[in-house]
Amino acid sequence: MKKALLLAAVLGLSACSAIYEQDTRTAKTEWQDTQLGMEVAGIVNKAPFKGDTRVNAVSYDGKLLLIGQAKTEDLKNGILAKVRELEGVETVYDQIRIKAPLSVGDVSKDTWITTKVKSALIGSKKLRNVNIKVITEDSEVFLLGYVTREQANEATEIARNLSGVKQVIKGFQYYEPSSISE
Repeated sequence: MKKALLLAAVLGLSACSAIYEQDTRTAKTEWQDTQLGMEVAGIVNKAPFKGDTRVNAVSYDGKLLLIGQAKTEDLKNGILAKVRELEGVETVYDQIRIKAPLSVGDVSKDTWITTKVKSALIGSKKLRNVNIKVITEDSEVFLLGYVTREQANEATEIARNLSGVKQVIKGFQYYEPSSISE
């Protein structure tokens, strides 16, 4: 669990891209991160993975977070091995669960949870202007972004207390409020 929380703390993450003064990546690096996500999609949508896995990727500066399901440990390990071979991948954070891929109903439920979390975050005066990426997978909510520790704690508490949320996994990169120029 601690590893899961640590996984994205170093991840910087894709939610930062909309806040340009906080995103230190070059346009080329942003493009490479987008490409990595597409390459992962290409891997999981081919044999032997297609139909037996459901994996999504979030990339930031070569750090790749994989979220989803694989029916077997061998399938999961196969995906991880192929992803680690991709050019530009520095680190892989594995959040692939060993279980059958989610059903359409489960994905719809996750979409609803994501909507509730985003709405609650926007409704918070402390977080209204903060860009936090929300991803829900099998009722686990991943919160990603470039925030202060206070904002991270606020967002985590909001998400944790919503119905349907099994667990909240923080993947924030932190900054000190005085370190961002106005």
